[in-house]
Amino acid sequence: MYKLREISRAVLSLLLPNRCPFCDGIIGAAEYWCDECYSALPFLQGTLKPTGNLDGMYACCEYKGKVVEAVHRMKNGLYSYAPDAFAVLMTELSTDISERIDVVTSVPCSYKRRLEIGYDHAARIARDISGRRGYKYKRLLRVTENKQEQKKLSRKERYENARNSYKIIDKLYILNKNILLVDDVSTTGATLSAIAAELKAAGAARVYALTFAKVRYSRPSRKFYIRMGDRAAAVNKGKMI
Repeated sequence: MYKLREISRAVLSLLLPNRCPFCDGIIGAAEYWCDECYSALPFLQGTLKPTGNLDGMYACCEYKGKVVEAVHRMKNGLYSYAPDAFAVLMTELSTDISERIDVVTSVPCSYKRRLEIGYDHAARIARDISGRRGYKYKRLLRVTENKQEQKKLSRKERYENARNSYKIIDKLYILNKNILLVDDVSTTGATLSAIAAELKAAGAARVYALTFAKVRYSRPSRKFYIRMGDRAAAVNKGKMI
């Protein structure tokens, strides 16, 4: 199926030129990005530490710079260049997963969101990866009416929100299966972990997460903590640093 998509993509480029999702510049019919942007992508090295209920976590790039720009283009409308490019890079990364993958699924978006941007971007990416790797793609989850916007929530609140936001719709393809859960960006990992818990409660053997980007949080330096300690001590003495 993905080969048919490759052909249709090339044909469509004759009418509407392909664009690099990272800079929006015009590229060739068989290309997914420009060389300049690719060389500047903040690729992540090595396997990431699994979050919560996940058995493995994989991500292509750190969520910054041109990666953020590409994700925003994808989420602001029907911009297929981004999910297509993400799928190519994520397919290559998926070869690092040593365990057998039985089923690929994706973090679903709500019906309202699909209407706003014109498609379910995570599902599009997951289907593309499945086609390229020869995996079975199956929609296993749906969004409930309880889902809230994650952006302004704490890590704990994100997990609770995610736990109440997704429900299993097809247990047949879950029992004793190794599942690859696909999404575009992982922030705290709360959503992926909550969904992994749901899948395992339904009988999944293992759940691995694969995203295009991952937000990396840097730990404050020792100097920061010392400085904050000095500030606290000074405040206690009625001073302000």
